[in-house]
Amino acid sequence: MTDTTQQAADILMAVRQGGPRVAGLGAAAPRDEATAFAIQREVLRRRGARAGGWKCAAPPGKPTSAAMLDAAGIRPGPATWPVPPGEKIGIETEIAFRLGRDLPGRGTPYTLDEIKDAIAACFPAIEMVASRYIDPSGVSPLEAMADSIAHAGLVIGAEVPGWRDMDLKSLTVRQTCGGAVQVEKVGGNPSGDPFTPLLWLANHLPGLGMTLEAGQVVTTGSCTGLLWVDGGQRVTGGFAGLGEVVVDLA
Repeated sequence: MTDTTQQAADILMAVRQGGPRVAGLGAAAPRDEATAFAIQREVLRRRGARAGGWKCAAPPGKPTSAAMLDAAGIRPGPATWPVPPGEKIGIETEIAFRLGRDLPGRGTPYTLDEIKDAIAACFPAIEMVASRYIDPSGVSPLEAMADSIAHAGLVIGAEVPGWRDMDLKSLTVRQTCGGAVQVEKVGGNPSGDPFTPLLWLANHLPGLGMTLEAGQVVTTGSCTGLLWVDGGQRVTGGFAGLGEVVVDLA
């Protein structure tokens, strides 16, 4: 592990432990994807955490991205999520999958049918978002990945039977906060189809010395966009036919 990886982890851990947010990682910013993932792994290690899944996106014509999710931060809904006084938290409604078997690296890429066959369950999810940067839109994509793309946690809904017969890319998504509808529209996955980033991730990780594993949860990008909200409210997010998730912001 390089000195800059350690320095970047020092900066991000200081914020996680109550220090002020930072403008960026400065000279410790990663210069390649492998280093960004190394920083993610080091932060997880220092927190005594393990990777219980991934968030990923593969939008057409834009950079791909992925981040490991702390297993302890993946919680079943309904759930209560703390929001520090005077602060906001980001919320995003997404479609997530749980893998039923490992997807080890191999000589040929996985096909979409193989990826679908490896999925054990599908359900709605609300990603909780909290960046360690003052302005998360002002850092480089690699710095964002080093900070797990502002991931704070994932609240997941119940597994839905019959999801294989649904057109997941065209479901109506609905998100409310405090009883008010924030988003209601058809589709919205940034990659077009929630299977697209999962397929990309399965084929991309082995080149970085990592693989998807049975039991991991993979969430596939916000269908609602990122909205920042105050605590003390109830958030619901879900999809027609796929159920919803409830989070009470404490």
